[in-house]
Amino acid sequence: MEKKDIKNILISMRTAENESLVNNLLGKIDMMDPNTLHEMIQKIGNDEASIREFLKNKLSNSHEQSDKKYPINSMFTYGISGNCIHLHLPVDLHQMMAEYGISATIANVNLQLIDAIYKIKRLKDDGFYRFNGKDSIYMISPVLIGREMKFLNEIGFRTRIHSKKDLKDSKYVEKTPEAKLANHIFGNNKNVGTAIIDFDTISKEEWKQVIKEKTAELKHKAAPINTSENTLN
Repeated sequence: MEKKDIKNILISMRTAENESLVNNLLGKIDMMDPNTLHEMIQKIGNDEASIREFLKNKLSNSHEQSDKKYPINSMFTYGISGNCIHLHLPVDLHQMMAEYGISATIANVNLQLIDAIYKIKRLKDDGFYRFNGKDSIYMISPVLIGREMKFLNEIGFRTRIHSKKDLKDSKYVEKTPEAKLANHIFGNNKNVGTAIIDFDTISKEEWKQVIKEKTAELKHKAAPINTSENTLN
């Protein structure tokens, strides 16, 4: 059985619910070298029924792992949801703020955010399988308010703040998918900010010029912190 045969079987299993998972798996198959693929087929069984069962299990496991987070640099991780790549900031900033102050800490965070965006864009352009079919980068957090929202707006993100009052309004939540997600993740006792930027914006020369200027500005404010970069999984 050839690579195209396996891909055709996988494509035949695609539904509206598993489309992004199937696309990711197609990307993985595309990136496999012939010897690795041959060894895999020999272990699975060189017939359609065996391949189909194997792919079914893969899709099931991928669905269970859909909330998994992966490091992209020393501060940010990413996850995959639908057509978006979600950026997360799991680092505790309290010690950094106590030592260097809020302004320098936020400058470091924003430099790492720019770095994460560029890394994601470069990987997507290089055909990284997890980013296949993804069209935007998305962020959601109770801390995406005030000066951070201002910065995200300045670098092209479309932002929105959902107040605690909004998140406790069932009608508002019902008609606002972002509010539903905010309630699911954070509850309804915090103001929550959301921000999204598409890859078309990131690809524009005007955006690159804005980022060049912002990076120079941030480097003057940032704390002199040496951070070891995480390896992409």
